Amino acid sequence: MAENETLSPQPAQQSEGKTISISKRAIVMALAVTFSIVIIAVVLSQVLPMGRYGYVMGEDGQYTDSLQAGSFVEGYDYEGNELHRLSWWQYLLSPVLILIEDGAATLWGILVLLLVIGAVFTALDETGVMLYAVKYIASKFRRRKYALLFVLSLFFMVMGSSAGMFEEFIPMIPVVVLLCYAMGWDALTGLAISVLSSCCGFAAGVVNPFTVGICQSLAPESMNMVMYSGIGMRLLTFVLVYLALDGIIFAYVRRIEKDPTRSLVYEADKQRRGQFNFNLDEFRENPSQNKSLVWFAAWLGFIVLFALVAIALSISGAVPGIANSIMYVTIAAYAIAGIGACILSGLKGKALLKSLGKGTLTLLPATAMILIAGAVRYILEEGNVMHTILHYAETAIGGQPKFVIVLILYAVIIFFNGLIPSGSGKAFLLMPMVFALCSMFGIDGQIAVLTFAYADGFSNMILPTNAGLLLMLGMTTVDYPKWVRWSGKIQLVILAITIGLLALATLVVYA
Repeated sequence: MAENETLSPQPAQQSEGKTISISKRAIVMALAVTFSIVIIAVVLSQVLPMGRYGYVMGEDGQYTDSLQAGSFVEGYDYEGNELHRLSWWQYLLSPVLILIEDGAATLWGILVLLLVIGAVFTALDETGVMLYAVKYIASKFRRRKYALLFVLSLFFMVMGSSAGMFEEFIPMIPVVVLLCYAMGWDALTGLAISVLSSCCGFAAGVVNPFTVGICQSLAPESMNMVMYSGIGMRLLTFVLVYLALDGIIFAYVRRIEKDPTRSLVYEADKQRRGQFNFNLDEFRENPSQNKSLVWFAAWLGFIVLFALVAIALSISGAVPGIANSIMYVTIAAYAIAGIGACILSGLKGKALLKSLGKGTLTLLPATAMILIAGAVRYILEEGNVMHTILHYAETAIGGQPKFVIVLILYAVIIFFNGLIPSGSGKAFLLMPMVFALCSMFGIDGQIAVLTFAYADGFSNMILPTNAGLLLMLGMTTVDYPKWVRWSGKIQLVILAITIGLLALATLVVYA
């Protein structure tokens, strides 16, 4: 191929497979898992006693909403009104009702982001830009592939830990997986470098605004908690988890390099890899594609830069609340990046609009999956049994040693993470109660924040109610059972590390 030759959009699609495609089997399996969790939520909402925290009468005779330990009352709401079970139509319409309740802005943002991702990346597939990017990076790192592994993993961890990014990385997953194919690895390696790393960074939460930031803002004044204080333990977490994760990934890739059949997805990957030409000796740079790639990369850089600046401004207090705009800026930037790259590659006019429309439909099932998963929280919360579950946890804690209490809180938050994927939403529900319990039993508030960050982030790597995870898996050859089988070992290692760090924090640092 001559260096000045322009790749036409149509041949790129015909000659090689699509970089972004979602397995129908994966979607069906994800929906089946999600529906199962919804059914469990329905059963719990019918069999558990209803109750609420915050049913507290002040000296003025008025009831106040005060989520404090010991304030749980069965059968009544904050104002003393009798609670009722959900109606059948509320169960049926719960996936839609979550779109019109208070605090639904984040959910809307995620849904719009998915549709934009589906639209622009399907159009980019038509031009061959994403596959070109994979081959370009692979050609540059073909003799330094382990360096690429460590750098990519570090990048995803840093962005998860600083800007709280997870869903924003969805379009990057198939690209990283294809890059791993080009390096001679498998889809599990690609998911580990991207999904696991971002989740681990999110959980370490060095300055994560959506977990650590919100949790510390909810701490009672008596705890004197400065925003993003206690960063030393979170930095230690980041370093230890990064070393452990990359050590496991490195050992794994060396093993499958020697014997590719040891991969759990060997046959599926073999078929998927066969759709692409990864002979890097035949790769030639293309000026037209280079322009598109530079444009797209520049906008991705803008997303990263904006996220970091927004977090810095939020931490400093110069522009409070600006971190909440990261999702919406990401949506706009992805749209501009993708459409601009398509135009530079020659895909314009009606052909571009047709590709964008087709791409929007591609991820439509994923939006349905997220809405169904969100129904779990709605059913338990509006069914008035969410606080009941929390009350049972409070009862189990009484009389236990401090470290045992911390471990119970860790398990409880992981359980609630399966019901409420949103870190910020879960923090507003749980942390007032968690802080109250910590004050009651003499546990430092920083331990409560650390426990929440661990439980909310690390368990996202494996929980079936995490619709984002199921969507990412659906973009690869890895189904959920194989993912659990493979990543479960990593989860156990990280669980051991975090329990050790919580023990250190409870018994030494914040004793």
